[in-house]
Amino acid sequence: MYVLIAPPKTGKSTAIKKIINMLGAKNCSGFYTKEMIEDGQRVGFKIVTLSGKEGVLAHVSYDGEYIIGKYGVNFKEFEKVALTELENIINADDNKYVIIDEIGPMQLFSDKYKELLLKIASTDKKIIGTAFYESYDWLDDFKKLDNVELIEINEMNRNDIPMEVVEKISKDDSLFQTKIKKAKKYILNKDRFVDDGNKIIINSDHGTRVVTKLKDGGYSCSCDYFKSKGTCSHIMACIIRWW
Repeated sequence: MYVLIAPPKTGKSTAIKKIINMLGAKNCSGFYTKEMIEDGQRVGFKIVTLSGKEGVLAHVSYDGEYIIGKYGVNFKEFEKVALTELENIINADDNKYVIIDEIGPMQLFSDKYKELLLKIASTDKKIIGTAFYESYDWLDDFKKLDNVELIEINEMNRNDIPMEVVEKISKDDSLFQTKIKKAKKYILNKDRFVDDGNKIIINSDHGTRVVTKLKDGGYSCSCDYFKSKGTCSHIMACIIRWW
């Protein structure tokens, strides 16, 4: 299990989104945390699963027993959405990459969440998580587990971390490793790329390909590999070079 840690505003959320898109959302399960913005201000957080469900994790308007900073934590909603997703992942017989974003104070109010984290971390599933950067009770021991590898993001390495993690997590997939190598080759030659706003035109080894950045934060490509796998070397190259 690879766990990303970083000080606030260093790029952890951006990194996990890039990793999901480089692996291909259809090849991933789990959930990520998304900021809720109103009038340019952050007012809360959503929990969004890769199976299409979502719920409000915390909001400035919530009162109750569970408070972190200015946010009231929607404990029941978090357990309903996130724990159901984790239980399904544990019971699933598939090879999907597992995304767990995040393991932090808001989420750790749930003892059931802690139990499921320990359970899933003990499996042979390919897991990428994010965790609260500072020292925090139960989390400190979790970070020290033998099967947990911490990867720290900082301002110097944050652009390189997504590819590093993707390489690590997919090391047993020889075809995918080939796509990673091809993406790295593409980005060495800037003349291959034409930036057309939300579209990048790439002169690939097999003809012209068009990568489009979608409104939902995802990507699409005109190549056949993307149609079957949900990702490709062209998308990986564009994420590394531009997005």
